[in-house]
Amino acid sequence: MQQFKLFIDGKDVDTGKYEYFPYADQVILDFKKTYQVITKLKKGEFVEDVDKYIYARYCIGDNELNKKAIESAYEASKIFRKFSISKRRKILYDIHKYLVLNKDNIIKLLSIEGHPYQLAKWEYSAMDNAFCKTTLDLFKDSVWDEVGSVGKEKLYLVRKPDGVVALVPPKNASASNSLSAAYCFLAGNAVIVKAPLKAPLATIFVWKNIVAKALKENNAPEGIMSIIVGNSKIIMDEWMINPKINDIFFFGESENGLEIGKRAYINGKKAILELSGKDNLFVWEGCDLEGATNSAVDAFLGSTQICMLPKTLVVHEKIYDKFKEKMLQKIANLKFGLPSTETTFFTPVVKMKECQEFLAEALCKGGKLLCGGKKVDYNGNENDRGIYFQPTLVEIDTENSELDNIRLIKEENFFPVIPIIKVKSSKDSKKDRDNDIFNKMLEFSQKNEYGLRASVWVKSAYYTRQFMKHIDKCALLRINSQHIAFSLYLPGQGGVGKTGGPFGEASYLLQKTTHLQGVSLTR
Repeated sequence: MQQFKLFIDGKDVDTGKYEYFPYADQVILDFKKTYQVITKLKKGEFVEDVDKYIYARYCIGDNELNKKAIESAYEASKIFRKFSISKRRKILYDIHKYLVLNKDNIIKLLSIEGHPYQLAKWEYSAMDNAFCKTTLDLFKDSVWDEVGSVGKEKLYLVRKPDGVVALVPPKNASASNSLSAAYCFLAGNAVIVKAPLKAPLATIFVWKNIVAKALKENNAPEGIMSIIVGNSKIIMDEWMINPKINDIFFFGESENGLEIGKRAYINGKKAILELSGKDNLFVWEGCDLEGATNSAVDAFLGSTQICMLPKTLVVHEKIYDKFKEKMLQKIANLKFGLPSTETTFFTPVVKMKECQEFLAEALCKGGKLLCGGKKVDYNGNENDRGIYFQPTLVEIDTENSELDNIRLIKEENFFPVIPIIKVKSSKDSKKDRDNDIFNKMLEFSQKNEYGLRASVWVKSAYYTRQFMKHIDKCALLRINSQHIAFSLYLPGQGGVGKTGGPFGEASYLLQKTTHLQGVSLTR
């Protein structure tokens, strides 16, 4: 059995209080036996075949340890902010170096935690893209930027570190999303990572075996990074009142996250919010149908339990039938299986009750079931007690009078039920029809209460420009490329509305965890 300790003030910490993490495959195959083993271990009893069911035990901390992490981070930040920008940037280069060396270990750990292989590979690609040298070099002049001179006066725009950044990554994709916070080091900040209580292994591994190693190699002060696991409410309450915490970087559902943002503001702290997503994928006539459907079918990756997937498909009437037919063909080829199986595309559905409720309401209000709609087991066989759900496509058109009141359209669908909306027009000429359809798509986009990503598949040069100009309720707009892909230079996170709160935008962590200062130097 592996052991994962916490990391405070540059040292491993064994708290003597443990939780046990089972192999996700075993939880699915024999839930009862797996949790009998965990119960016995917690009682201190001997279990003969423990390694068959349990991969690791990990330490749990308390608020005293949390306070120690805060104090050490505060002291380290006073030293670290004096490091040269080039030295801090070297830390990020080395993070990427160790990330590449640990690719197989990361994907293996994610699989043990229950991420299907296809999802784990995608998560690793996000980390790799964010820390490659090409992207890092984008920021080489943005910390100290000489913007001009007037006579003997030189003028600078400078980004100064906020201080101590406290991070709560998401439970569903903690390791990959949390690593984005390493950009805080480029600005000179300290970071405290609260790994998820129920699935912290990959996150602890990434921060201890990759980030901590890069920090130590570059002589960063002990305490500049700490890892804590424990009661979320107790830890967050301390962060809110402790004057040595400057920024709170929170991933989670919108309702909880916006409340945390409000509390942080009241307590004089900066909130950086990465919340729910309800992304639109728009399909225009004449586009690359193969590319569009490949991008759209990614909606079901990990059973749609990732925020930045396309969760509503909005399709021009002239291409709709061909798009629908090809989508159904591709959906039929998606594979169920255990997380460790390389072809597996789906995970158990956490919000099964909401999944079935959203689907039933959409059908009751005029939606048409195109495929799916049933609970299944890990082999994809129908089972009323199954913990998986078939990939489900629900057809709705813009003439449906209930369109704005259907929860599957209005709210985040964090389960594999995807609405596909046929956008129609009764105008006579092609020009008028297309203009009408574009305006309906734009109106639909503007009504979206979330704002993470949007993507468009379009060939027309005119409508390409129109989409680029007018689609604005998102942090990232992708045109004619995979919705879930990552691009050099561009941030993969951020959002407006219920995704990022009132201060939401495309999120560069260097800017988010610093404050801009103007400097005038006269010699």
